[in-house]
Amino acid sequence: MKRELIPSWEDLERHRKVIPEIKPAAVIAMLELKEAGADIQEEILGTLRRDYHLSEGKFCTLIVLHQNPQGIAPSQLAAKVGVTRATVSVMLQHMADEGTVTSHSDENDGRGKVFCLTKQGRDFVEQILPPHYLRVTKLMEKLTEEEQKELIRLLRKMQSEN
Repeated sequence: MKRELIPSWEDLERHRKVIPEIKPAAVIAMLELKEAGADIQEEILGTLRRDYHLSEGKFCTLIVLHQNPQGIAPSQLAAKVGVTRATVSVMLQHMADEGTVTSHSDENDGRGKVFCLTKQGRDFVEQILPPHYLRVTKLMEKLTEEEQKELIRLLRKMQSEN
């Protein structure tokens, strides 16, 4: 369902009379970007939930574990996924019960543990990633490769430190 949250140019021009620094193009661009991101995220997450019974957090956890085959500490995993340590601990326990992750002592800190994917976990990630990347590719087909590269450049520019 499309939300009607984006103001018209006319509305923004009217507000600009009150606050001259308002830039209608900036406001509309940001709101369109937010809407597009939400639509894409819902499309991707809906498929992950429906076809693989994965939450966004669990999918992100699997990706980070896949990118760190040597293992990763729960605190680092939580930081990379963007969740609390408590959340990642519960998720790792469920994943261990499912047989997708295992843990071993951290070689650098005997008191700590690192978690990594089991063979079953690696096989599962290798099964879901190619179709996931294909879905993302298809969602981005509205833009040419040149436009996609320009979008990447612009988004990175927006995220860079000033």
